[in-house]
Amino acid sequence: AAAQDSFSFDEDELFGAEDAVVETVAESDEGAAVQSLLVSESVRIGGSFVGKASGSWTWDDPWGGSFDPAAPDSYGLAPELSALVFFDGRPTESTRFYGSVKTAWPFITSTKVLDSNGGPTGDTVATPNLEVFELFSDFSWNDSLYLRFGKQTINWGVGYFFSPANVMNLEAIDPFDPEVQLEGPVALRVHYPVPGSQHNLWGYAVFDAEDMRPQDTALAAKAEFVLGGWELGAGGYYKNEEPLRGMVTASGSIGQVSLFGEATLSRGSDRTWVTEVSPALAANRFVATETDEESPFFKGTAGFMYSHSDSNVTVMGQYLYDGEGYSSDDREARIAEALDAEDAIKALLAYTVDDVDAAYSGFLKGLILNSGRHYAALSFSKSELLLDDLSFSLFAIGNLSDLSALLRPSLSYAFFDGLSASLSATFALGFDDGEYVVLNDGRAMAL
Repeated sequence: AAAQDSFSFDEDELFGAEDAVVETVAESDEGAAVQSLLVSESVRIGGSFVGKASGSWTWDDPWGGSFDPAAPDSYGLAPELSALVFFDGRPTESTRFYGSVKTAWPFITSTKVLDSNGGPTGDTVATPNLEVFELFSDFSWNDSLYLRFGKQTINWGVGYFFSPANVMNLEAIDPFDPEVQLEGPVALRVHYPVPGSQHNLWGYAVFDAEDMRPQDTALAAKAEFVLGGWELGAGGYYKNEEPLRGMVTASGSIGQVSLFGEATLSRGSDRTWVTEVSPALAANRFVATETDEESPFFKGTAGFMYSHSDSNVTVMGQYLYDGEGYSSDDREARIAEALDAEDAIKALLAYTVDDVDAAYSGFLKGLILNSGRHYAALSFSKSELLLDDLSFSLFAIGNLSDLSALLRPSLSYAFFDGLSASLSATFALGFDDGEYVVLNDGRAMAL
């Protein structure tokens, strides 16, 4: 938690800026206006750069009576350097080629070479830290059917902090940094705008391996309808040997409040549940597990955004119900079993690892991560706080099933375009066995 970036929210990035660029084209042959806007003789190249140095100081239990501001339990400095470069070519009005590449420091990563038994050989392989993030082509048929093939982000959901309908991207939304673009798969997308309306039909074929059987291609379809000031969506996702999923989305507004929601229903789940924790299960990493490929599982979320431009205030909130989470009784039983067996598990771990405390802590965190059924997140931000370049934000995320939460207030100041500084504090709140307390090694405080 201490290493997370301070929370920020840019309404224009999420919903689109109000500024518009209009190009005036003189009347000429039919189609000239469209061509002048969509065709470019040159390739557009751009990108983004982020450089950051984050210092953190953490106190594991500042409320236990021995808090010393000058003696944190841990501290560190985390420099970051990353960049994205993209190209965008539009040789004709019906075709487009787009690609982007990511890199981050350290620019070379080393990987240990393992032998046939999975043990280290002592050798390492150095590889560049370079990733093709997107690479696709847009084309169309008869100016009515629009296709895209390649590696692409597929945004099905409308949620901000949580999105259960995000079933095709390779990454899930990080609630601490929800505006980051998610990595998507290689896919064929087909888009058909219904003539004479604002309705849209979408179809997808997703390819997730370079060598696969035709029947393992994932197929998805979605329909979007505009009714008044609301946009509604419904779709389905199918892949061989994976749960069949259906989804619905809705977004609109009432006055100055934007509302959004989405839900999914699946037949079976790809989650593995822990049914018992015991030292006797050491060969199976101390747990017994089960899966469910038949039962229905529901996930749903609803949220809002309120923005007041005169006071420079934005408020966002979202609730998530995760039907694949543990019931309260099962969650408490698994945690109690793990805590009761702590000494025995550590004794067994001592045969294979050097730091048994860290190994057991990782085991317990993996057990409790995303174990609840009810979650919520809330953010408040205000710019121009007393000073034009000073802003304040408050972010909170909680597991409502075990009443644990993280709370993060933050102050940011922009010295000039390109350089800013921020100060934030993070508090882990809740009971000893609460998710966010366990994940932060106690009721911790970090600056």
